[in-house]
Amino acid sequence: MDKIKLIVMDMDGTLLDSDKNISSYTMDLLKRLSSDGYKLGIASGRPIIGLKRTIEALGINSYINFMTGSNGAELYDVDKGKENCFYQLEPGIIDGIINLYAPFDLNPYVYQGENCYAYKSDATIERAARNNHLGIVLCNLKEEIKTPQSKLVLSTPPEKMEQVEAFYEMHKSGYYRAFKSQADMFEFVHPELSKVYGISYYCSQHGYSIEEAAAFGDTTNDIEMLMGCGTGVCMCNGTEDAKQAADIVTKYSNDENGLARELEDILHL
Repeated sequence: MDKIKLIVMDMDGTLLDSDKNISSYTMDLLKRLSSDGYKLGIASGRPIIGLKRTIEALGINSYINFMTGSNGAELYDVDKGKENCFYQLEPGIIDGIINLYAPFDLNPYVYQGENCYAYKSDATIERAARNNHLGIVLCNLKEEIKTPQSKLVLSTPPEKMEQVEAFYEMHKSGYYRAFKSQADMFEFVHPELSKVYGISYYCSQHGYSIEEAAAFGDTTNDIEMLMGCGTGVCMCNGTEDAKQAADIVTKYSNDENGLARELEDILHL
């Protein structure tokens, strides 16, 4: 494991505990790794604007070298002070998805600028806005969204998630891919995208190989980066599909400093 030079971490359920906090134990390890020359990155479904604000609020911004947001559609290279946007969903595609899933009576929303845009507010959207330090704008999405978007999220009651996932498997499209990102969130992105896309781009810009990256995640939208990076680590509190995709499953959960403890083992600290 001496070849590891980059450490990439999902946020929710991985780096953060169940209360969306980071422990002093984990923070101290991040500080040490940064001082030792490791490149530290965040790979999240959250938008970049939300990641920036959250990382600053957590007090770890000085240790983070890059952030890939919206499941790979956005990249903020802290080292270069540069932001990139990659493949996005066109408004017509978003309209089509909303129409297709209308029978489930879900609540679609997008992140745009400083706000979450949705037809109506619910507990899922309120939590997403709060976690990303964003406002909420209630509107008719079909009338409001006129530009390409990094992703579309369907706020999905957990009891409907299995049906929605099965419906997606039967109605796949070459225009998008979709996955469960949390128990109540089903997300759509461009078919070329996954978290590993942003990670690979950062590596290419700084002379690293993706094989030198260790990725930590906990659920379905982490699978590509767990498989695509040199070392894939799933949290023991993660979903079964993510565990199957990983090289390592942590001994401890996100509420027990699982990420930090596993890193100490992997890196022989």
